[in-house]
Amino acid sequence: MKNAYRVVLIGLAVLGVVYASTGPEKMKKDVKYDPIEKCLKSSTGPEKMTKDVKYDPVEICMFPVFMEVGHYVQFKDCNKSKIELKQVKCSEIGQANDKFPCYKGCVTIKVRANFPAILSASLNKSGGDVDILKEMNLHWENGVNTIQGDKGDWEELKLYLEAWDVEIWKSTVGTVKVGEITIKVKPKDTQLED
Repeated sequence: MKNAYRVVLIGLAVLGVVYASTGPEKMKKDVKYDPIEKCLKSSTGPEKMTKDVKYDPVEICMFPVFMEVGHYVQFKDCNKSKIELKQVKCSEIGQANDKFPCYKGCVTIKVRANFPAILSASLNKSGGDVDILKEMNLHWENGVNTIQGDKGDWEELKLYLEAWDVEIWKSTVGTVKVGEITIKVKPKDTQLED
């Protein structure tokens, strides 16, 4: 048991020596001790640092943004588009010579959309200055009146107007307005599942 006391006494003596050599600094009584300033001085050298602290933003959350996009369609230069009817042989539009005079004209339509679109066209004869069109055929080239609308690129369609038995004696000589074309567009029909 005496050996155990000796070991404890030797251990305490060693701790006392270590504590005495590394103990806290003795402070001067006339100097105010500021642990924050002491820390700043010791970490940055002799120059004095301000105590202002600036924080950097930290990302804590990210989430997606969604938007509902509706149908979009654009007709390029609609206000500049027109069909100019020119006199042709009636056989060029599939009519007999007794249907004289015969006329034909077309317009290239540039359209873009964000959906597959179907276009339709109609002629309003009362929108003209004179009513001289008697028989006519308004149709799309090769029967194509749809656009893909999958890339937003401009797509072209051709619209033709053919007229026969035109009552030109009702008009004066020169260029006259004989009607107005209306273009309509809609998405392709879809079936809803029950």
